[in-house]
Amino acid sequence: MSIMFESGDYFVRIQNKGGHQKIAIWDRKGDKLLSDFLGPDPASQFWNKVESLADSSVVADIKTRVGS
Repeated sequence: MSIMFESGDYFVRIQNKGGHQKIAIWDRKGDKLLSDFLGPDPASQFWNKVESLADSSVVADIKTRVGS
């Protein structure tokens, strides 16, 4: 399963790869800012990384879609 959506000034893709969720984020220019697996430990580091590269609305949108 793969979901792609727009969140503010960013585009996000969530993929299911072997039972793990892989998150990719691009900016409006098409530059990939992040491509990483959403891991259980430590999840707070992942979300802090996403927020530092994008913004808090992107974090909220991704969390809504992945059920975190």
